[in-house]
Amino acid sequence: MRLLKSVFSIVAIAVVLTSCDDGWEVSEGVFPRKPIKVVVPFGPGGDSDTFARIMQKTIRDHELLPEPLVILNVPGAGGTIGSRRVRDATPDGYTILNLHEGILTSKYAGRVSYGPEAFRPIAATALSNLVICVREESSYQTLRDLLESAAEKPDSVLFGMAQGTPTHFAGRQLEKAGGKVKFRMVASGGGAKRRNDLVGEHIDATPFSLAEYMVFKEGGVRAICYLAAERHPDLPEVPTAGELGYDVVMPHVHYWWAPKSTPDAAVEKIASVLKAAMETDYLSGKLAETKTEPLFLRGAALEKHLAKREDEFQDIALVSYEGLPDPVMPMLVIVVFLGGLIAFRWFKGRVSSVNAPVVWRHGALSCLVLTLYVISMQIAGVSYVFATMAFIPALAFMGGARSKRSIATVAVLGMVLACACFCIFTKVLVIDLP
Repeated sequence: MRLLKSVFSIVAIAVVLTSCDDGWEVSEGVFPRKPIKVVVPFGPGGDSDTFARIMQKTIRDHELLPEPLVILNVPGAGGTIGSRRVRDATPDGYTILNLHEGILTSKYAGRVSYGPEAFRPIAATALSNLVICVREESSYQTLRDLLESAAEKPDSVLFGMAQGTPTHFAGRQLEKAGGKVKFRMVASGGGAKRRNDLVGEHIDATPFSLAEYMVFKEGGVRAICYLAAERHPDLPEVPTAGELGYDVVMPHVHYWWAPKSTPDAAVEKIASVLKAAMETDYLSGKLAETKTEPLFLRGAALEKHLAKREDEFQDIALVSYEGLPDPVMPMLVIVVFLGGLIAFRWFKGRVSSVNAPVVWRHGALSCLVLTLYVISMQIAGVSYVFATMAFIPALAFMGGARSKRSIATVAVLGMVLACACFCIFTKVLVIDLP
C-alpha cells in the first residue's frame, strides 16, 4: 500500500513537471516567462556566435526583455545539427535559431532536405558581403583575370571554400556569371584555414567575410572583388562584381528562426525586441567595428527577401529535390517490422534453442525496446518523462525481471530518474527534451 502511494505521488509530480511548460502561456503581456534559448549552430568565437552575443548583451544591458537570452552553441555538420534541434523543438517561442544563409546552402548542397520552409522566420538583422581574395603576389589582378583564366583552362584555378556553405555557393555564382568558367573547388575549411591555404599556395582564390579580410590583408592577402551592390567605404579601391560585368551579390545576413508552429505572439515579441536592439547606439557601434551593415526585416518584407534568396540558390543548387522520396517512413517501417519479427519469434519459443542463447534474446529485445522508446518521442510526440517512465521497467522486464516486487521497484526508480533527469536537463543544463 505504501508503495502504491509512492507511485501515485511520483506520477503526480511527473504530470506537474511535464505540463509546467504549458503554464508559460504565449500571449501578449506574459511572454516570455522563462529564458529564451538561442541556438547558434557553430562553435564559440565565430561570426555568428559573436553577433548573437552582441545582441544578447544589448538586450540585457538595455533591459529589453524580462528574461535573459541564453546562447547555446550546437556546432557540427555545417550548422545542421543545431538547425535540426530547433526545427524539432517545442514551438513555444523559448527555443530559436540564429543562422545565416547556411540554412539555404545546407539544403541546396544536399546536407539536409529542409530549408527556410521548415521554420517560422522571425527577423533579418544586419548583413555583410563576401570579398574575393588572392595572394598578394598573384598574377590575377582583377576578377576578370581570374574568371577568364578559369574559362580558358577549366579546373586549373583552385577555388578554396567550405563545402556546402556560402563560400562554396559564391564560387558557383561566379562560375555561372562567367559563362564557361569552371573552378576546381577545393574544400579548404573555415576562414583562418583558407587564409593559410591561400598564402601557402594551396589554393588560388577564396572568399572571406569583410571582417576576416580586414584582419588578413596585412598577411599576404589581396582583395580583387567585393560581392555587393556597391563598393564598401572601407574598401574604396575594390570594385564590385557588377562593375566588372558579373551580376554576383552574396550577402551574409543574420537571420532568426523559430520552430514552424510557434505562435504569432511569441514571434512578434522577439522580432520587436530585436528591432529595438538594432536601434541602440551600442549595437550600431559594434556593427561598425565588425564591418557589418545595419539591416532589419520582418513580416512581409522578410518573406519577400527570403523568397528571392531561395530562387537565387535554386539556380546554383548542387542537388535537386524534385521527386526525391522521404526516407524516414520507409526506415521506420523496416525497423518496426524487424523488431516485431524478433518479438514474435521469441514468444513462439523459436529463439530459445541452443543456437540462440538467453543473452542474445535479452539483447535483441532490449534493442527493440530502445528503438520503440526513441520512436515514441521522435515520431509519436510522447514526452520524455512518460516515455522514460515506461522505458526503464520495460527494459528491466526484457532483462529478466519477473516478480511483481522487482517490477514495482524498477517502475518507481524509473519515475524518479525520469523526473530528476527532466529537471536537470531542462532547468539546470537548459537542454531541450521532447
